[in-house]
Amino acid sequence: MGLIYLIRHPSTQPDARRPARDWRLSAEGHEQLGRLLRASWWPTVRHVYVSDEHKAATVGDAAARRINVPVSGHPEIGELRRAPTDGVRYEELVRQTLRQPDEPPRGWESLSEARRRAVRFLQTVVSKGPLPAAVISHGIVLSAVRAHLLGADSVDVAAWARLPFAAVAEVETDGWRLRTDFTV
Repeated sequence: MGLIYLIRHPSTQPDARRPARDWRLSAEGHEQLGRLLRASWWPTVRHVYVSDEHKAATVGDAAARRINVPVSGHPEIGELRRAPTDGVRYEELVRQTLRQPDEPPRGWESLSEARRRAVRFLQTVVSKGPLPAAVISHGIVLSAVRAHLLGADSVDVAAWARLPFAAVAEVETDGWRLRTDFTV
C-alpha cells in the first residue's frame, strides 16, 4: 500500500503589494510549521512535492532539512488559478466557484479543472515515485482533491471553510481513498 500525506500550507501574512503566490508565512504560520515538522510520520517520507508557491515551498524546504529527502516544485498542485480580487469579494468568489465547479468566476480557473490537474498529478507522478510522499498544497485545491477522494462532484463550502492551515490528510494509493481526513 502506498501512502501520500496531503498537507495544507501554514497560515500566511497577506500582503497587498504582492500576489498571493508570493505571500510569506505569518508568525502564527511559523508556529504551525514548527508543530507540523514535529509529526512522527516525517521520517518515513521519501519525497516532498510542493506547489510552486512560496508558502508551500517554505514547508518543503524545512521538511527537507529535517529529513534529508528530495523536494520538487510542481505547478500542478498549485492553488486554484484566479484573477486578482479585492479582499471583500474573495470569499464570495470562492463560494461561487465551489458551488459551480464547472463555471468559474471571470478570470478564474474552474474548480473541476483544478481538481483534474491535481488528481492527475497525484496519480501519475506522486504515486509512481518513492512512497510515502508528502504533498504541500493549498486550501481550495486540496478541498477539491478531498471531494474527489470522497466521490463528490463538488466541494462543500462549509468543509472548505473548516480546513485548517497546516492540516494533514493521509491518502492510500491502493484504491485512492482517505485513510485519515485533514487534521492538525
